[in-house]
Amino acid sequence: MKGFTHILVVSFVAFRSVFAIPAKGNKAANAAASAVAGITRGASTIVMKEVGGVPGNECLTFRNNGEIVDAACVNTSADRQVTPSTSASGADVLLVQRSFDAGFRPDLVGKQACVGFNGTDFKAVDCNASGTQFVSLVGGQLKSGTACQSGHDSAAQLTVDSSGSKCVGVTITTVTPAAP
Repeated sequence: MKGFTHILVVSFVAFRSVFAIPAKGNKAANAAASAVAGITRGASTIVMKEVGGVPGNECLTFRNNGEIVDAACVNTSADRQVTPSTSASGADVLLVQRSFDAGFRPDLVGKQACVGFNGTDFKAVDCNASGTQFVSLVGGQLKSGTACQSGHDSAAQLTVDSSGSKCVGVTITTVTPAAP
């Protein structure tokens, strides 16, 4: 019985530390993202700039609906920031710094978003959703399996080449995480 009690107490402490209410400020954002089940948050938050992007608007930015577009480089804006991290299975993932509201992405309200691939687009998805194909930064390119970022369309929307034959690169700038 003593072993059972010990396991029960340790389990409660672990549960409480994962689901505790975070403090205010940037520490809160970091703590909340760290609490994503099975994801270890990386040490650096970055802004990515598309090589050959829209002149003056090269930084990858998450719209309210989770789509990624080229926009002006405002390094202090959460909608431009991601944190390279690691999933429980050891896969590289990109945590999205910004938050989402019910008017555009009710599925992401109060959840940590990652960059995912839905077979057509790279966009913000729930990190804990089942069947998610995560996107990561590999050799200066955004990739998911063989798919990669191939540039942008006439509306500055990020485009994806599912064959992986027409990839473009990104440069990164390390930034201080903004509040979501």
